[in-house]
Amino acid sequence: MMEWSKFNLMFRGKNNQILLYNFASSSYLQLDKSFANIIEKIKEKPNIDISRSPELYFQLRAGGFLVENGADKSLVQVLKMNRMASNYSSNQLNLTIALTKSCNFNCEYCYEQNRVSSGMSQETVAEVVRFIKKHKRLDRIHITWYGGEPLFEFDRLKQLSKKMQSLGLNYEAQIITNGYLLTEEVIPSLEELEISNIQITIDGLEETHNKRRPLKCGGKTYGQIIRNIDRLVCSKWNGQLNIRVNVDKINSNEFIQVYQWMESRYPQEIERQVRVYPGFVDDLSRRKNGNFFTYYDKGQFLLDLLENYKINPMRILPHMEVDGCTMTKKNAYVIGPEGELYKCWRDLGEEGEVIGNINSFTNWNMALVAEGMVGASYLEEKSCEKCMLFPVCDGGCPKKRMLNKRDNGKRDTCSYFKGHIEHFLKGYIM
Repeated sequence: MMEWSKFNLMFRGKNNQILLYNFASSSYLQLDKSFANIIEKIKEKPNIDISRSPELYFQLRAGGFLVENGADKSLVQVLKMNRMASNYSSNQLNLTIALTKSCNFNCEYCYEQNRVSSGMSQETVAEVVRFIKKHKRLDRIHITWYGGEPLFEFDRLKQLSKKMQSLGLNYEAQIITNGYLLTEEVIPSLEELEISNIQITIDGLEETHNKRRPLKCGGKTYGQIIRNIDRLVCSKWNGQLNIRVNVDKINSNEFIQVYQWMESRYPQEIERQVRVYPGFVDDLSRRKNGNFFTYYDKGQFLLDLLENYKINPMRILPHMEVDGCTMTKKNAYVIGPEGELYKCWRDLGEEGEVIGNINSFTNWNMALVAEGMVGASYLEEKSCEKCMLFPVCDGGCPKKRMLNKRDNGKRDTCSYFKGHIEHFLKGYIM
């Protein structure tokens, strides 16, 4: 017995053609409009006799549009198993290391406001290395340098990098920096420190950026950041530079101007070494602020870029996700400057969100760990399981999901694909 897959989406293309897409197999089928009646009949009664159209039957079966009874349900269980296996894998350790809570910027939307500045001590550096060694069966370690502003503690960064590089594990690192201190003295060290990915934030054109991301003393930051990016792009560093443009409804119209300006400034490097993409400013506190984007707004914003400018800064075709995030992965932590441990980078400095410390594997707040890994998992959500996007969705931000469960909130956790998926698929297929 056969059934119409619940992961199918059917919609109309040009000239009223029938387009079918299956999110489990990533297959699409384009049919002439003359097939409309028979497709509708198959949807209603998947086991009707279509022997007169053997090619259509073969295409529907091969693409996963028609499946054996129970196949979708079994697939959901396999997907859950694969994602859980990835989350509980022990061979890789992912550490986000905040060397300091100090920052030289005073960004108007920063969630790290009013936090005591502190740097990582020599003793804590040694404890980080011991913490890594306590993890057995490791063959890979991935480091994200974070803060505050991590380049405030560049000497500590170099010191800890060399200690971790000497452990004999496959080592890779990236850094999230405001770019102001990414100077000509720092850039030559990037290759040696195996920093292959750098994220720098620019919040629009010069005037807008300087207003939203000024120095703590009130000074401008845009010019210095651009000069540093110029030096980086012209250097021998061979990594990936991600220029994140934080956008909300106040400055979103400037994204395309920033993109085009970067494209003209770095014509050989754009999309190859320099990627410019929107970072949607979010607010987990649910303050009454109409400037933040919903998941629908995000999709519309990306769709407008694609249709009006032929720019695709984020992927337009959803694909299967198994990576998870720090909160959902067993071997993933945020380490604060004093060795305190968190399961979300947004929790840095929040005493109530500390799960433990690197100096011991005992006396951890395992209830808090479980709240994020299990309680906030979209794998436990029946509404997610029923969604046709389930095979290609990672469930959105688990921190939002956790907070929603705590206060019965309605923070967006859905993908930007939802609500615009037909238009995104048309952009891919047509």
